[in-house]
Order: sequence, then structure tokens, then C-alpha cells
Amino acid sequence: MFRMCSALRIALVGAVFASFSAATLAADPLVLFLLRVLRDQVISSSIQAGVEAAQERSKAESATAAAPRAPPPPATEGQWLKGLIDESFVHLTPQQREELHASLMKILNDPKYASARSLIITEFTGQAIAIRDAHRALSQLSPDQMKAIAAEARREYERLPAEQRQQLLQVLQHGVPGMPRALNDLMLAEFSSAPAPR
Repeated sequence: MFRMCSALRIALVGAVFASFSAATLAADPLVLFLLRVLRDQVISSSIQAGVEAAQERSKAESATAAAPRAPPPPATEGQWLKGLIDESFVHLTPQQREELHASLMKILNDPKYASARSLIITEFTGQAIAIRDAHRALSQLSPDQMKAIAAEARREYERLPAEQRQQLLQVLQHGVPGMPRALNDLMLAEFSSAPAPR
């Protein structure tokens, strides 16, 4: 399960980075973060379907093989991870945060990953803190900063093929969890007014 999730995450990150041109890499990191969030929204449903299918297979396999379970981690670690998830993944619903915590704890308690446990916690913590910091930065933007980001995002948007443009517009029309509504609306207005691709 962990290998499949890791492979999916690596494939997702690779796809996102591969889709950026050299000019895009010179863009503002916050704009790149926003575009990555939008692209993640576009492809998350197909990845989620694959993960759910893998989880079903994993449940069937674990039901047939009763492996000894490692003792649960100390309550303080579990509580700390739960707090980190709650403060970092504010764009997720409470139920989704619970599921994320349960999934993480399941991986950490799996004897197969005992040797990588500290690395998993370190990597997860780094990603969670980066997401938390990005959300905080977004929530503290002034209206002028939002306009500047939306304008720069439009320039990046104009470089995309028509199909990716359409997907990003659809995501913005539904709203991006964790993105301030004002910024979402500014980006939607900028993207909608962009000239058609040639």
C-alpha cells in the first residue's frame, strides 16, 4: 500500500513538474504553488479511485494473512501528528483529516515500514509544514498582492494548452479548498478573460 501511495505521489509530483516550462519555473513560488494546487485538484479524482482500489485489495490480503501488529505509538506522538494534520490541512474536511491521520498511523504501525518510520514522519512533517505555511501566506495577502498573483497566474495560464486551461477553469469555478475566496475569484476572472490559445 505504502509503495503504491509513494509511487502515485512520485508520479503526481513528476507530472506537475514536467508540465512546467523553463519560463514557468522562473515564476513566483506562490503562483507556482497555486497552479500546482489547481492541477492537483484536476487529477486527484483519478488518483483517489486508484488508491481506493488498492486499499480494497490490501484489505482483502490482510484479511487472509494475520500478521502480528506492532504496538501503537505513544499517545503523545499520535496526538502531535493529529494536531499537525489539523493545523496544516485546513483545506480538508474534518472527516478527511481523520482519514489522513488514520492512514498515516496505519502506515507507521505497519511492521513492514518499521525501519523507515522516522523517515516517514520526517517527510510527512516537512510536507505538512510547507502546506501550513502556504495556507498562512495565502490568508495574509493584501488585495493588491492578490491582484498581482492573479495577473502573474494569468501569464502562466496563457502558456498552457487549451485542455489544461479548461481543466483549471473548472477547478476554479468549483472553488479551491484552502484558497481565499477573493483570490479564487480574481484568478477566475483573469483566466476567463485570457485570449484563446493559438
